[in-house]
Formats: sequence, C-alpha cells, structure tokens
Amino acid sequence: MRFWDINPTHGNTKTQPNKKMRTKTLLVAVAALALSLATSQAQVYSANVVGYASVPLQSSVTYLLTCPFTVGVSNGANEVFNPPLPDFSQLNIWNGGGYDTYFSDTGSTSGWDDVNQNPIPNAPILQVGIGFFLVPSANVTNTFVGQVAVNIGTTNSVVLNNSVTYLLSCAVPYSGAITNGGPSGGGPALSSDNGLPDFSQLNIWNGGGYDTYFSDSTSPSLWDDVNQNPIGTPPSISVAQGFFLIPSATFTWKVGLTP
Repeated sequence: MRFWDINPTHGNTKTQPNKKMRTKTLLVAVAALALSLATSQAQVYSANVVGYASVPLQSSVTYLLTCPFTVGVSNGANEVFNPPLPDFSQLNIWNGGGYDTYFSDTGSTSGWDDVNQNPIPNAPILQVGIGFFLVPSANVTNTFVGQVAVNIGTTNSVVLNNSVTYLLSCAVPYSGAITNGGPSGGGPALSSDNGLPDFSQLNIWNGGGYDTYFSDSTSPSLWDDVNQNPIGTPPSISVAQGFFLIPSATFTWKVGLTP
C-alpha cells in the first residue's frame, strides 16, 4: 500500500526540479449539430463536441490528471478507465482538506477498494473540471473518450470562494497557456483580464512537487513566480492535466466553447 503527503497550500517554498509529467495528448473533436423547429417561425440548435485524448502512464509515477470529457452515465472510474487500470493502482480524490483514497481491484464487485483495500460497492466518480492523483501499478495508456462538457456557444460558470484550495481542471479539453481564452471560449482564461484576483495561487504538479505561481495584473504575463517576481511567459497546462488553485478573493470562473 502506497501513500504520500501532499500539501498544496505550502507552495511558497521552491520545489526541487523533478521530472515533468510526460503526457502525450491527442485531442480529436468532431462537432455534431442537431437542428429542429422550435415553432413555425423559429429554429433552435444544440451543438455537442465529442473526442478523445490518449495519455500514456508509467508504473509507480504520480500523475495529477483530470477526465476531460463527460463519459458514460456517471463519469465513474470504470467508465473513464476502460479497460480497467492494473490492480493496485492508487487513486486520490481531493475532498477539500485531504484525499479520499481508492485502489483498483478487479476482484471487487465495483472494481475498486477503499483506503484499507476493502471492496466498495460503487466506483469513485471523476467529474469533469475536477483533478485527481493517480499512481498506476503498471505501465498503461488510457484513452479518455466522451463528450465535451460545455456545448458550443455556451459557458460553464463555477464560483470559487476566497482562500479555499481547489483541485481543478479546465472544463473543456485544452493545452497551452493558462491565460488564453475568455468566457466565450479559447482556453481556461485564468488571468486578471478575466477577473482572477491578484495574488491568487496556482500550483502545477511537476512529478515530485509543485511549480507555484501567483496572479499579478502588473506582470507582462499576468503571473509571478513562487517568489512573486514577474515572469515573461504564463504557466501552461496539457489536456487531461489537473492543478490546484487558491483564489485570493471570491471569483466566478467562466470557461466557454467557441463556435
């Protein structure tokens, strides 16, 4: 049984360099538009995007991931990881002050055990927009397949409270600078230009610790490093990557999907 101590709020100490999460991602999206008459005078449409992201995972490496799609009926771990993860893979889900820990177990009815490795009746839920830690017990490549949680032309809004530690991810599959985009789409839009309060803390897992940043409207990149010195390039994330965010004031995070 393997455990580790992760305290995301202790980001003010510079972490030692470690191997980055080696994640190769492939995102293929196909828009399906369904048109129907609402009345004899008007039409309405719904726009859904489906796709997949293939992520290779190495044995015994700690990954901070997210499920980038709505999958199956409930986004249960057995729907997200199909085929199942190797037995004894460890899953840690942030609960706001610590972790709920589970182990994959094909001998369990649900395919999962609790922290004490006792079978549980239902698989853990891995929601879109929420990050989780995973330590595979063997090399495996998982292909996340499903529907983007935000429809084309709509916006996902989440209220994040002051000084609360959140383990999050972008509500739409995205790879690039964390400042890109806005409420209408294009990326996670985490910057003062999109309402993120100054001095909000971002912790990005690097495989052995955290690279820590602070939002700063006076910085060229709108972000500072761990020592609160301005940096020229904003932090970046990959598809299926989670991260910690601690807002310095209550913040409504809006992520859209551009038509």
